[in-house]
Amino acid sequence: MNRVLTNLLRSGNIRAVALRSLQVSLCVTFMAAAASAGAAPLSGRAEAIDGDSLVIKGHEIRLFGADAFEFHQTCGRMKCGEIAADTMRQLVEGKTVVCEKQDTDHYGRTVAICRTKCTPAVTCDLGQEMVRRGLAVAYRHYSMRYVPDETAARRARAGAWAHGFDAPQTWRQQHPRTS
Repeated sequence: MNRVLTNLLRSGNIRAVALRSLQVSLCVTFMAAAASAGAAPLSGRAEAIDGDSLVIKGHEIRLFGADAFEFHQTCGRMKCGEIAADTMRQLVEGKTVVCEKQDTDHYGRTVAICRTKCTPAVTCDLGQEMVRRGLAVAYRHYSMRYVPDETAARRARAGAWAHGFDAPQTWRQQHPRTS
């Protein structure tokens, strides 16, 4: 690139130098914009691992801002962890899921906001849907995004809110070998 600009400068063709400089500036600007916009969304058929984790094309994804009940966790007499995992399977089964990366967690998983068609006419945010159904809580340590949905689920006594529970994070600390 420098050689091209040097040759243009030597030729005395100011117009060509200006045009090449503009091209280089635009290229750098577009590259910077693309880098700041983040990676392209990951999309495809998803397989549910549990209530807040999926796999798409071999990439393990953790839902951003929602913390679902652990598989072996119970909430009163409700098997809330199993129900959370089953619900996530139903939400993604046979559908295309689109995930927008937000971060990478300490396990190396992509942390993302993931969406799919909950009905033919309605696209839903999977983390939000799990919180609304009372099968996950807002993961306040990382985001306040789903706090209003959690408040609504608690007031409606949706899912685990009707039975009482330990927060998933607390349950994991108390049951390190089963989470």
